[in-house]
Amino acid sequence: MKRLTLGIGHYGIGFKDGVNTIISRNVKAMMSMYPDIKFNLFGKLSPDYKNFLKPVPGKLEYLNIEEFDPLQAAKIFGGRFISEQKIQDYIWQGTNIAEILLSKLNRMDVIIAENLGIGIHPAVTYAFYLYSNYCYMKDLGKKFIYRVHDFVQERTENFKNFKKFSQNPFEIVPNWHDILYPNTPNVKYIAINRNNCSRLVEHGVDEKNIFYVSNCVDEDIIPPDDKSKTLRGKIIRKYNISPNSHLIFYPVRCVRRKNVEEAIFLIQLFNILAEKKMSVEGCKLRGNFHLLISICPETGDDYDYAQQLRKFVAKHCLPVTIGVEDLVSLERVYDERGRIEKYAIGDLYQSVDLVVTTSILEGFGLVYIEPWMLNKVVVGRNIPIVTPDFQASGMKLGHMYTALLVDNQDFKDIGKGQSSNKALSTRLSKILKLKRARFAEKVIRKNEVPILATLRLIQHESKRKKLIELNRRIVLKTYSKEAAGRMLYAVITQ
Repeated sequence: MKRLTLGIGHYGIGFKDGVNTIISRNVKAMMSMYPDIKFNLFGKLSPDYKNFLKPVPGKLEYLNIEEFDPLQAAKIFGGRFISEQKIQDYIWQGTNIAEILLSKLNRMDVIIAENLGIGIHPAVTYAFYLYSNYCYMKDLGKKFIYRVHDFVQERTENFKNFKKFSQNPFEIVPNWHDILYPNTPNVKYIAINRNNCSRLVEHGVDEKNIFYVSNCVDEDIIPPDDKSKTLRGKIIRKYNISPNSHLIFYPVRCVRRKNVEEAIFLIQLFNILAEKKMSVEGCKLRGNFHLLISICPETGDDYDYAQQLRKFVAKHCLPVTIGVEDLVSLERVYDERGRIEKYAIGDLYQSVDLVVTTSILEGFGLVYIEPWMLNKVVVGRNIPIVTPDFQASGMKLGHMYTALLVDNQDFKDIGKGQSSNKALSTRLSKILKLKRARFAEKVIRKNEVPILATLRLIQHESKRKKLIELNRRIVLKTYSKEAAGRMLYAVITQ
């Protein structure tokens, strides 16, 4: 049997984001389970890509394609960002990238293209449309798999870019929909949740060409030894946190779609409940609660969003820390004497008391499953198009809410219709109102069921342990990287 060469491509390879995390876990699993596969990872390579997955000649190799980088696209057109470029620019550059694909990917049997439908670089999506069509017309025997993590329709600005692809009278430009969802027989689709399977069908993709392959956790993030007390102490000292605080961890980059202001609202509500000794059906909180956000963005609109939150938190002395990168990275970093310079994400999970999520947009939602593996309860907002998959597998997430009602609106919708910054300011103002006992009581009354469920988990260790044991067992069985590796192998070899 001919050795299979599998190419996996993304806009950026080796960067710290969710898609790269999944690529890493898939490759590690399949390398150990199916040693006859040769892997090629291609895209714009991060400066430290060799630390992402160690290259192994003839087994795991990298291919740099600078043109996959959206910033590179801006440079080509005199600094004009993708949103400012015209359809002619997309087509010209996409055709050039297609020729690069034709040359550089010729030895790959199966090509997995990650998240082409997100719209951050329309020329790359167009290039794959051209290339997959060419391979089919020339009967080259090459298979393409589009793995769908997100849909461009959920990202308004990106969708505007993509809709520049529209039919004209001469039929020179294909429609955006055909580019996003090509239907030649050599193209298959992987959906990471069952809702996305249905959405692909709605977009005209044949059901038999859609495969559900869930994302996975990685047991390797469980630390080899317990450094939780040491790290907790360093966090408390470095960020000037009250030593007796309950540390609540939100494992995300601080970006708008993660709705971090709602997490701040929740933590402040917990503090008000404890400070004023308010009870909900006999449940009372004690102590202080402090919110930790993993990563603070360094550029762009996400940076502006995070800085707006940081200024608000500092001005009002709120118990929130945005960005703990100085102490924590994905994996442990040691100095030449073997001492820990940076702790791993698993160490951070073990150091905190609780994990929260208030995200309003997730492709898969690792935050709903990963913390249980490290014996931590997840509280906060569920996303109805994501969490049913986990509940169908047997997980119990009934303590999470689908809406947080504040002044008769879901918190995430407060300020709707305003500019993004003005809407954020409006939502932040609700956090300050929590100091008014009557307002806090009203919030509790309107959300009594999920708040009570959360308080019971915080207050009663026995309830936490029981829920953790159940959910952890299911996560390790259903969402292991080996289980995902088997599912993915079945798709690429069928």
